[in-house]
Amino acid sequence: MDQEQKIFFKKFGAEVRKLRMAKGLTLEDMQDYGFSSQHFQKVESGKKAVSLYTARRIADAFKISLSKLLKVI
Repeated sequence: MDQEQKIFFKKFGAEVRKLRMAKGLTLEDMQDYGFSSQHFQKVESGKKAVSLYTARRIADAFKISLSKLLKVI
């Protein structure tokens, strides 16, 4: 992962964490949406690159559109 990608995924992860917390969900709650706690923690910390499919699954879990999730970045 190059530096630009690292910055993108760090921002993405921070937004995902903010949204998860605003919804009152824990990392363990994300298991109900098919994510392991460890995987989701890596996404939120920006240590895990996220595919478009995974981003859509995250948006679905938060009941928002994918464009809204990506727009804030």
